[in-house]
Amino acid sequence: MRIFAKTILHSLAFKSNKIFYLGALVFIIVAAVVVSLTEHGDSIMWFSKNRSLGLNFFFTNITKVGEEWTYVLLLGMLLFYRFRYALMVFVLAILVPLISMSLKKFFASPRPKKFFTDNDLFDSLDIIEGVVLYTGHSSFPSGHTMSAFAVLGFASFAFSKYRWSAVTLIFLAISVALSRVYMIQHFLLDVCVGAAIGCGIALFTSWISIKIQSPKALWLEKNLMNLKKQVPKV
Repeated sequence: MRIFAKTILHSLAFKSNKIFYLGALVFIIVAAVVVSLTEHGDSIMWFSKNRSLGLNFFFTNITKVGEEWTYVLLLGMLLFYRFRYALMVFVLAILVPLISMSLKKFFASPRPKKFFTDNDLFDSLDIIEGVVLYTGHSSFPSGHTMSAFAVLGFASFAFSKYRWSAVTLIFLAISVALSRVYMIQHFLLDVCVGAAIGCGIALFTSWISIKIQSPKALWLEKNLMNLKKQVPKV
């Protein structure tokens, strides 16, 4: 396993997408430090006390980037870019929910609403109007965060030739993570771990996309715009 991880970290999958992963690493380290220095739920309480109409609008909309439509959008874009990358969207669509649901079921961690209600603190929170809060035991890790970092991380790799795409995509991914805490859907620990796993999935999927290149499957390097054109051998 250590050799496999070392191989991926030295591969083009990582080297061509360093900006995204370094940005993710900074976020994960900062979040982990805050988690270790504060009480469980303190980040939610802090956001609750520092709300604004602008932040409410931003986070309630940016959180949707972690939902299913992002996969469909990325698939559509990649079909006009490169079939090899488009195929990886299906890998992402399988790995993300499979890992997310498995871990949620295993840890069965209570959602913030249940946690604060059980500790008689829920009434002290400033609830955002129109946001339906999840209940039950499915908080850890954050599925939206995992999805955002996995999908946007792979998108950053696929479009790595566009220099500043990684900056935009890591900003979006981090914003999704923070939105889950801001909206009282997850704890900071949930999004911290979700981000780390999502990066792992993105890196693994990027590595697979490189490994499936083959001179016998040149169609993988084509897209919907150049199906009839010849492409150079890989």
